[in-house]
Amino acid sequence: MPDGIVIDRTNNTIHLRRTYGAGVDRAWWAWTDPEAISRWWGPQGWVATVYEMDVRPGGRWRFQIAPADGSAAAVRGVATYTVVVPHAELAYDDAFADEAWRPDGTGTFPTTVTFAAAGTGCTVEVVASFPDRAALQRAVAQQMAEGYAEALDRLGNVMNTENH
Repeated sequence: MPDGIVIDRTNNTIHLRRTYGAGVDRAWWAWTDPEAISRWWGPQGWVATVYEMDVRPGGRWRFQIAPADGSAAAVRGVATYTVVVPHAELAYDDAFADEAWRPDGTGTFPTTVTFAAAGTGCTVEVVASFPDRAALQRAVAQQMAEGYAEALDRLGNVMNTENH
């Protein structure tokens, strides 16, 4: 798949792929360091706050994203890591959460992020899976794919400019 977004209505997935000039180690750092991910997670104009990030199988990542201008309500998420292969793969079960950090009942979205060397840079692929077509349609209506694409654009900026 070339860089871009594929909404697969047969398999109820959103698949994104992006190639960066920075290497796998930078991409891995940007996905697993709470300070780094807070600089790029979420769509353009949104601010991410990481409350917990325990990158290990069974560990949790609790975060909130909110528009910087206050134009919409904050969105909370709780992800539980299922697979952690350093510099190669992160998999987690993602769920929207209420103010007490309990899943809000809209379902769990298994997500896999893979990292691969590409010349002197790397390729990052994200596959978010949905339990059924209705859940995928809700994600599409909420512009989840576009939000992910904007976040991955922001990721490139962090990987290329931030020190770690």
